[in-house]
Amino acid sequence: MNSVKLEIITPSKRFYRGDVDLVIVTTLEGDEGFMAGHMWACKLLEVGELWIQEHDAGPDTWRVAAVAGGFIEVKDSIVIYTDAVEWSEDIDMERVLSEKAKAEDWLVHNEETASEKDIELARRALAKAETRTNVAEGGKRH
Repeated sequence: MNSVKLEIITPSKRFYRGDVDLVIVTTLEGDEGFMAGHMWACKLLEVGELWIQEHDAGPDTWRVAAVAGGFIEVKDSIVIYTDAVEWSEDIDMERVLSEKAKAEDWLVHNEETASEKDIELARRALAKAETRTNVAEGGKRH
């Protein structure tokens, strides 16, 4: 299988750079996979899981990370731009559970009176916490 160069960039650093056979992300349309030779594309990403099949790894070996939205640009290489991303092994579950509880509590007590923007921010925080929980547990593909 041909490989393609993947870079994952956040505002503060280059999170990842390597040759991959396949990248799966959650776009606005759902989960989509990209590989070498894919048609050029630029897609918005939802909060979700990022699955990477590295070129040197076996066909059943995946790296999984939590991504806080952003976009993916596919040309001769693949670049993912996101505000935040973290590998499954780096997720602090105590912090995730605290953030999830805060978002759920805020929604219960404020959803009827808050602005649409504030409600969307709380729902996004909840989605991030749920995604990070799934990724820490090995991802929803497992």
